[in-house]
Amino acid sequence: MKMKKEKRGELTTQQIVILIILIVSFVIILFLLFRLNLGKTTQEDVCHNSVVTRGAGVLPGESIPLNCKTEYICLSKDGSCEGMTSPQIIKVRTIKEVYSALAEKMADCWWMFGEGKLNYVGKTFNEQLYCSLCSIVSFDNSLDMFDNREVSQEEFYNYLAETKMSENDITYLDYLYGLKNAQAIKETLDSGQANFGKINLNNQHFIVMGIFSDVGVWKWAGIAAGAGALIGVAFVTGGASIPFSVAIVSGAVGGGAGGYFIGTVVKGESGHDYLSPTIIEANSADYNKLKCKEIKTLA
Repeated sequence: MKMKKEKRGELTTQQIVILIILIVSFVIILFLLFRLNLGKTTQEDVCHNSVVTRGAGVLPGESIPLNCKTEYICLSKDGSCEGMTSPQIIKVRTIKEVYSALAEKMADCWWMFGEGKLNYVGKTFNEQLYCSLCSIVSFDNSLDMFDNREVSQEEFYNYLAETKMSENDITYLDYLYGLKNAQAIKETLDSGQANFGKINLNNQHFIVMGIFSDVGVWKWAGIAAGAGALIGVAFVTGGASIPFSVAIVSGAVGGGAGGYFIGTVVKGESGHDYLSPTIIEANSADYNKLKCKEIKTLA
């Protein structure tokens, strides 16, 4: 009996040592997590991780749901927001701060959905554009820095071309579209007798992007043009990582020449064509012209 008690005591000591090691290890892991700021997993991280998992191709894409939610944001000068209920309010005081906020949200959208490197919709045989609604943006009444409450898209895209991202040594335009300057887009628009157009701050806008099916953009563009959705699709020169960009121009009433800029299509590293993040009036006729097959985001 005495020997059994001693044996039992030795086992208990080992268990205590193991328990102490586990507790110390857990504390160290928690400390490292807090130091790395990994405890604050953002919705952007959650979305990006689900896109990467689905795009990895280990399991059928349709069996892995995308965990991406549409973000509701309001740009405001005084911190109020009449246009939305409980949005994320971003305070802006100048025109450049408005541009910066929009550029960041567009960059977040592009990053969340894989930067053109992943096929996150799986295999399909239809000529379709699968869209993702990253943000719904409202512009508060306090934004009085724009004439007629309109943003010139040409000025905004020049800002994207001239401004480097905070975490990368490239401009927003290069990151989003693979372009070094906005002149290539302007020349394409000019060739179609079109212009950049304006963003009306009195209306809500979507920040939306998309991926085209395996068949590609050209068949889709032909269908869209035949339905009066587009007046033209044209090449402009892109960068090394994104071989080309295509300007999408909204058709004029009656199918005549003219129109204005909606967005660009780029060839991603995955081999698919993508509608790069673009700002378009919410639930507008122009948005409907994109003929999005499915919205790959949650409300």
